[in-house]
Amino acid sequence: MYDIRFAGQDDLDAVLALLVRLQADTAHHIGYLGETLGELTEELAEFEPDWPSCTVVATDDSGRLCGVLSVEVDTELRRVFLHGPFVDVPVNHPAGSRIWDQTADALYARAEPLLRDIADREVYGHTEHRRLAAFAQRHGFTAGRASGIHVLAGDGLRNLLLRDAGCPRTGPAREMRVLPTDASVHQAVAVLHERCFPKTYLSGRQLVDESRGHTVVVAMDGERVLGYAAGKAEPGEFYVDFVAVEPDVRGAGVGAALVTELVWKLAERFGARPQAAASILVGNASSRRMFDRLGFRLHLELVAYRAGRAA
Repeated sequence: MYDIRFAGQDDLDAVLALLVRLQADTAHHIGYLGETLGELTEELAEFEPDWPSCTVVATDDSGRLCGVLSVEVDTELRRVFLHGPFVDVPVNHPAGSRIWDQTADALYARAEPLLRDIADREVYGHTEHRRLAAFAQRHGFTAGRASGIHVLAGDGLRNLLLRDAGCPRTGPAREMRVLPTDASVHQAVAVLHERCFPKTYLSGRQLVDESRGHTVVVAMDGERVLGYAAGKAEPGEFYVDFVAVEPDVRGAGVGAALVTELVWKLAERFGARPQAAASILVGNASSRRMFDRLGFRLHLELVAYRAGRAA
């Protein structure tokens, strides 16, 4: 059995090497984290108060790092996000599944003090990560709907950035604006967000106060909010995190215009990225068609597992 302990800053290089290797394998992929060294380095740096304080690791008798689990606690939502568990099991090891299960369970148990007695917990991984699915079932997590990560790169991304988002041929008159400071607009966007994305990882208030670093673009028709799109410039991509449109103007091109304007604003603010990505719930046909028309293509599918979710 491996030694399970809290991480230290000197573990960082070994942890990053393990994450880069395992994130490239669908059988080990965790959805919250990036895939490249640059993405992972930046994401670990965002943990508060710091990455080692939020992380437990597993090492073998020689001191080699074999597992890692990081914990992110949202005190406002009273919700815990588990980044992992990652376990490095030798390929074709006859007891590989047993080693993975025992190590993952031990990491989770050791991380319990970090969870602050919060019952609402989530893990998020590739639909082909069978060991994560079994881990979730053992610990009382329930699978939600899968979501597809859709990607746009190369000429498709360049073409999107050259589109005129603000002047569609059909649909209501509108103006695309980065989230203004007007309190009524903040309220309308927050309410729309809560209505379209109930119990997601980000509250409406957190979205509009931009405490999580999102850029928010709003479609306005006079004083009325028609919809919004929110996302971030990650190290390797522009990420479209949320798109919501009022029901009576759906199908009129507002969503596509918002996505286009958001990607443009992210590029303008943060510089070029090699690709754009978006998450779409499996079965959301209208969103899938919209992103397909913009040139996005399915890259991978992820599923969230929740435990202790409030009614």
